[in-house]
Amino acid sequence: MSRAAPPGRLIAVLLLGLSLAAVPSAAHAADTTVTVDLAATGKTPTGAGAGFLYGLSQDGSAPADNLLQPLRPTLFRGGGARIAGHGWIGDGYAAGSGYRVRIDSAVAQARRVTAAPHNATYHLLVSDVWGADTEQPANTVYPCDNGDCTNWRSFITRLVGDVRASGVRVRYDIWNEPDGTGFWPRGVNSAQYYQMWDTAVTEIRRLDPSAVIVGPSYSGYNHGWLDAWVARTKADGTLPNVLNWHFGNDPLADAADAQAVLAARGVAQLPLTIDEYLFAQQQQPGYLAWFLDRLAASGVSAAAHAIWSDCCTAGTLDSVLWNGQPTGQWWVYRAYAQMTGNLVGANGSGPIGVAATIDRTAGRAVALLGNQTGQTGTTTVAFSGVPSWLVTNGRARVTVQRIVNQSPLSGPAVVSSGDVTVSGGALSVAVPMTSGSDAYTVTLGTPLDGGTTGGPTIVDANGPDFSYGANWGVTTGVPDMYAGTANWSFVAGATATFRFTGTQAALHAVRDVDQGRMTVAVDGGAASTVDNYAPARNASGVVWTSPVLANGPHTLTIVNTGQRNPASTGTNIALDRADVTTAAVSTFDGTDGRFSYGANWGLTTGVPDMFNGTANWSFTAGATATFTFTGTGVALHAVRDTDQQIMALSVDGGAESLMDNYAPVRNASGVAWTSPGLAAGTHTLRIRVTGTKNPASSGWNVALDSADVTP
Repeated sequence: MSRAAPPGRLIAVLLLGLSLAAVPSAAHAADTTVTVDLAATGKTPTGAGAGFLYGLSQDGSAPADNLLQPLRPTLFRGGGARIAGHGWIGDGYAAGSGYRVRIDSAVAQARRVTAAPHNATYHLLVSDVWGADTEQPANTVYPCDNGDCTNWRSFITRLVGDVRASGVRVRYDIWNEPDGTGFWPRGVNSAQYYQMWDTAVTEIRRLDPSAVIVGPSYSGYNHGWLDAWVARTKADGTLPNVLNWHFGNDPLADAADAQAVLAARGVAQLPLTIDEYLFAQQQQPGYLAWFLDRLAASGVSAAAHAIWSDCCTAGTLDSVLWNGQPTGQWWVYRAYAQMTGNLVGANGSGPIGVAATIDRTAGRAVALLGNQTGQTGTTTVAFSGVPSWLVTNGRARVTVQRIVNQSPLSGPAVVSSGDVTVSGGALSVAVPMTSGSDAYTVTLGTPLDGGTTGGPTIVDANGPDFSYGANWGVTTGVPDMYAGTANWSFVAGATATFRFTGTQAALHAVRDVDQGRMTVAVDGGAASTVDNYAPARNASGVVWTSPVLANGPHTLTIVNTGQRNPASTGTNIALDRADVTTAAVSTFDGTDGRFSYGANWGLTTGVPDMFNGTANWSFTAGATATFTFTGTGVALHAVRDTDQQIMALSVDGGAESLMDNYAPVRNASGVAWTSPGLAAGTHTLRIRVTGTKNPASSGWNVALDSADVTP
C-alpha cells in the first residue's frame, strides 16, 4: 500500500477542479518526433499495466462490469487492509472475526476477477490479512520476534488452508514493503525479516506445492537491496516464483537491471511484476500513458496502479473512477485495452513515450503517446511500414484523440480525423500537445471507441467520402491546404458529392482572386450559391455550413455554376476538406441503473458475445423492464436467435411496437429496435414480454443487451 500522500489528497485536488500536476513543475513547449514502424511486428500485447491495488469493493462486486470489463484488467492486489477488526493481530494473534472478514473479502474479490470474463491474476497480500496495514498498535508482536516464528507459522497454515478450501487460486505476496517502518519496523533485509520470509515460503509450499509466491515487494526499486535479497533467498532455497517491487523511476531500466541481478546470481529468469506504480502527483493521463509505454518494452508481466486515496474498499479502481464515472486515467486504460494484435517497433524521444500496435482483425494501428515531464509543443508521429490494407487510393484514415486530465471525463476529444497521403509506406501526423498532463492516441484505420465531439471529424476532399464526376482534377503538394491536396474544376456543371454521417457539415474551399461560384445542397434540398471570390487568398477557410441535421447519413452535392463574381479572373472551384459534427451516441449496458426490471427477470454474466458480457432475460409473459434516458432517440440491442420470442416496446406510454426476436442465426448484440425521433428531454422506454413467438422459434426468451442513446 502506498505511503506518502495523506488519504484525502487526491480527492481534495479534484474537488477544487484542478488538474493533477505533472511530475516536474516546469513544463515547456518543444517539438519532438517519435517513430512507429508498423512492419516491425513483435509479441502480442499482454496488458501488463492494467492492474489495480485495492481497486474493488469489500465484497468484490464493485465497480460494475460496464466500468471494469472495458479495461481488460490483468492484475488485482488486496488483502483486506483497513477493514475494521485489524486482522489476525486484532483477534489476539488468532483466527477470529477480524481475520475472517479480511480473508473473506480477499477471497470474494479473487473469485470475481480470476473468473471469466476477466481471467485476471490476484495477488493476496498476506501481511494485510495478518494486520500490518500501518494501523497496527505500537505493542504489536511481529513475526519471529525474539526468534519465535510459531504463531506466524500457525497464521500461514490457517491462511493457506482457507484459500485452498475456497477453491480460488491466488498468488501469495508475503509482506508489503518490508523496507518501510509503517509495515515492517524490524529492518530491511534483517535477520528477522529472512526468518519471517523463509518460514512463510516453506509453509506455503508444504501446504500447496503448486502455490505461486511473489516478493520481495520493496517500496521502490533498489539495486543493492534486491541483489542482497536474491543472494540470500537463493541460498535459503526460498526464492519466489515472481520477482516484484514497487514504483521506480523507469520500468524499462528497472526491469533490465533486475534481470541482470538474477543472471549475475545464477538464477533463472523469473517473471517480473510491479505491484504499485504511479505516485500521487503522477496520477494523470500523460504520465500514466508514458509509464504504460515503457512497460510495453520492459518485459514486466503485470503492474498495479497505486492508491493514494479511497483506501481500501471503495471500488473506484484506485480513484480511476470519480463518483462512479470514468476519469481521464480510465480512458487511457480503455485505449490501452484496445491496443490489440501485435506490438510494433516504437521509439519515443526525450520525455515523450510511445507504444504502438497493429491488428488487421480490428482494422487499425494505434500509437499511445505519454509524457514524463509535462512537455508541450508539437509531437510528430512518423509512421513507416504502413500496410496496404490500411491504405485506400493512396491514403490512410488517421484519427487523433486527446485524453484530457479531467475527472470525470465523458470521453476523449477528437482533435482531428481525416485521410492522409501515404508515400512509400510512410506518413507523418503532427499532434499538438496543448497540455503536458494529457495523453494522446493516433489511430490509423478504425478509430478507437469512446471519442466525443471535442472536435469535428475532418475529412479531406481527396478522401473516399468525396466522389467526383467528369471534369475534375486533383493537385497535390499545395502547402496551404489540408493534407496538401486540392480537388478542382473550371467547367460549368461539374459535380462532386460528399457522403457523411452526422448532424452538421462545414465545407472548406479556396477563396481567391480567380475563383468562381458553386452551389451546395444537402440531401437533394434547395441549393445555396456560394461565391468563392476573395481579394486575398484563403486556401482552407469555411465557405459554407449546413444547418443542423438529424443525426444520420447525409449527402452534400457541390456543382460548379460556371459563373463568377465580376471582380474574379476565373471560374475555378477548389475543394479542400469538410468538417463533420456527430452527436456522441452513449451506450448503456443492460445492468446500468437506467434500466429497471420488474418481477421474473434474470441476469447472466460472462456471455462473450454481448456488451460487457451481461444478459438480462425473461421467459415470463407480462414481465416488463424500463429504460429511462435523456436524449432524442434510443436504439435497443437484444438477442436475436432461434429460441427468442416477441417483445413489445413503447416510449413515454405511447402505442406499442412489436419486435420479433427470432432469427435463424444468432446475433447477440445487434440493434433490435430503434425509436422514432424524439423531442430533446427525458424519456422512458418500456419493454414487455408478450408471451407470443414466431412459429419457427424453439423458445420463449427475451434477452436484453444494451441501449444506445442519441443526445
